[in-house]
Amino acid sequence: MCRIGEGHEGKRRGPCCLVRWLPALIILGALVWSYHVLVYQICIRKVSNYLTTGLLLFFYHLLLLMFLWTWLRCIFVAPVGIPDQWKISAEDVDRLKRNDGAEGAARVLSYAARNLPIVTCTSDGLVRYCKTCWIIKPDRAHHCRNCHMCVLKMDHHCPWIVNCVHFHNFKYFILFLFYAEVYCFYLFCVMIYDLYLISGFELTSLKTQHSWNILQYLVCTIFNIFTLIMYAVSLLNVSRNRTTMESAYDTYFFDGGKNKNGFNLGCSANFRELYGNKWYLWPFPIFSSRGDGLSFPIDHDRLKEVRGDNQRKDNAPNRAQIYKENVARILGIHQPTFNDE
Repeated sequence: MCRIGEGHEGKRRGPCCLVRWLPALIILGALVWSYHVLVYQICIRKVSNYLTTGLLLFFYHLLLLMFLWTWLRCIFVAPVGIPDQWKISAEDVDRLKRNDGAEGAARVLSYAARNLPIVTCTSDGLVRYCKTCWIIKPDRAHHCRNCHMCVLKMDHHCPWIVNCVHFHNFKYFILFLFYAEVYCFYLFCVMIYDLYLISGFELTSLKTQHSWNILQYLVCTIFNIFTLIMYAVSLLNVSRNRTTMESAYDTYFFDGGKNKNGFNLGCSANFRELYGNKWYLWPFPIFSSRGDGLSFPIDHDRLKEVRGDNQRKDNAPNRAQIYKENVARILGIHQPTFNDE
């Protein structure tokens, strides 16, 4: 769960606790309602066959357990703080605050990040840093205004889990969406069975007292559509190795410039980046993702392809390359020009 009241924004008054937890309370209310409908209204009151009742209740409680497990893991796995070596020294912070222009900032940031494993930059080719936390941002990290900290591999801040979706709970969030969809679909199938018990699929035999049942079917259908869309979009991003932030905003690389596919290693490798190499852990909210959240493998071939596509007809370097070469000259570092790479 995000830590409220910490860091540079700790003195700011956070939103009302009830408002923050309202989406989670809505999910909890939906679970209580669905439990009442399936267990009491359908299984206990309408299903007469004990074997059918037992199977329905067994699979339902199994899905409920997995849903609650993944949901709670998403909520209570807080973002991990970024190590101290990424912090900008007090002297460099003072230099950045003096605002000596782009070249001055480039010189300070390049020196501060000289030993850090970063491949992404700003649109101007500068090292990414946070003006609130005063740290060099690791690749794919962003500052969350709700959590009041920089978050590793930040996807987005999700109100349904009252937390950020980040490197250490990313797998749990995808599993949470998966089990939410399977749970809703299972409930929908049982409600279809309930419709059969009520009318034998003869809709003309439905009476006024069945209006509540019809409303429940409609609500369940809406939940199914909503969770399916969320899961499909998230799964598409995982298959491309993109976060929601990277899908919405352009990512810039020191070598290659603007590129949405720099982290795309191929569909199979992308899923293994998230789920890890131990296949028997994939269905469970147990951490198994690759890496440490501070650096990520990139596809150099994709970067070269996009770099070539974005190059001007006169073979001039892009803006990120110009800044990179200028900073190298300022620091006295010999580096091949764009055309020589």
